[in-house]
Amino acid sequence: MMRMTHVIFTMGLIALIAAWLNLGIVIGLLAAVWLAAIVNYIIDAAGHEVRNGRMRRTAGTHSITGATAVGAAVGLLPTLVILLAAPGVAGAYYGPLLLLEMGVLGALSGLSHLLLDAPTEGGIYYRGHRWALAHWHYDNAATNGLFALLGLVMLGAALAPSVMI
Repeated sequence: MMRMTHVIFTMGLIALIAAWLNLGIVIGLLAAVWLAAIVNYIIDAAGHEVRNGRMRRTAGTHSITGATAVGAAVGLLPTLVILLAAPGVAGAYYGPLLLLEMGVLGALSGLSHLLLDAPTEGGIYYRGHRWALAHWHYDNAATNGLFALLGLVMLGAALAPSVMI
């Protein structure tokens, strides 16, 4: 899928899960925007190589372990820096819980990237082999539009309870 589709879909997914975790609208949206933009950029920037004149995905970031590690690191590291730099921001109980939540949300961000890449012709790597659920082109307008719309619906669902209050 196109990077913008990845970002919109991941943003909606993370915002929805953050709302379900009761992180609050501000933290949930900040986490969703941060993770969607940075995780998807890193996975794509570090996870492609040119071979025989063609761009292809690599197993480093387009595997379950690689994408999960990238996402978890992007969720954990900034949160840890903030908690260490400003210890009063979160209490003794909520600091470790926030680290856990951001690590999980980051890992899910990485996995959402793979979810959208699995049906494309480039596929993802699973147990050392390239695996593709279907062979759609990454720039297929219909599938990109469908997944972007799904991301917007999830974002709307995450924001709906706070709008109605």
